[in-house]
Amino acid sequence: MAEWINDLFDDSPLEDCLWDEFKRLEFDAERQWGVWLKNHYYRLDFALFCNQGQIDIEADGDSWHSEKNRIPIDNQRDNDLTSRGWHILRFNGQQIREELGSYCLGKIAETVNTLGGLSEANIVPRIFYPAADGTILQLTLFDGDDAEYDTG
Repeated sequence: MAEWINDLFDDSPLEDCLWDEFKRLEFDAERQWGVWLKNHYYRLDFALFCNQGQIDIEADGDSWHSEKNRIPIDNQRDNDLTSRGWHILRFNGQQIREELGSYCLGKIAETVNTLGGLSEANIVPRIFYPAADGTILQLTLFDGDDAEYDTG
């Protein structure tokens, strides 16, 4: 049985590796956190909520994010999130596999410290979003295959 709801996500070995370290270090991270910006829905690999901002941590699979057509999509996504106050850290497969302790975790800790440490609240409010038809929508843990959003 999963200890945390975030343990239910099993998207990639790279994310699993980061998640295991977050649990070991007791970082209150949210896995596969959804963010609506304008007409785009972005699913963040990990979200960390700090006292003075929030961090999006991306575990970029080597084949997916190195595709030439993904570069402008990732750039737009990063720009959209940054313009709304997110601090984005991207780590590729080699960095996570070979430099997790010597680089990745240090960079994450440095960014957390720059943003005043992890939020003490430990509870992040779930946000309700207006749907196109005017109703209110809260995204579910398991979206159907027909969900329309950018997973970038």
